Amino acid sequence: MSENSENVLKLILQKLESHEELLVLLIPDFKTKKGVANFFGVCEKTLDNWKESGKFQEGVEYFINEKGRVEYIPQGLYEHKKNRQNKQTSNKEPKSEKQKIYHPSVMNIVKGLKVG
Repeated sequence: MSENSENVLKLILQKLESHEELLVLLIPDFKTKKGVANFFGVCEKTLDNWKESGKFQEGVEYFINEKGRVEYIPQGLYEHKKNRQNKQTSNKEPKSEKQKIYHPSVMNIVKGLKVG
């Protein structure tokens, strides 16, 4: 391997290590219900509702430890949030002109307009 290639690899390694350090600072606290709620932008009661309704599945987003306490699974939480965002964006369809609702006085004006 050439000296130039080794220098590039060392630089890449340094960058990866610095990114890893930054990630540790930015990763939310999944050890507490409050941290998980903040990650999703919901209240803590919503997390309880998700568990009761089955939106959060035991063994996927959380598990019960040997002391009987809930522990959250970071990878499962991340996947849940990603899937939730995908569903929200796919459900939002732009309204067509026929679907828009206007004030009745505006509708009277629009009906009287001729295009072309």
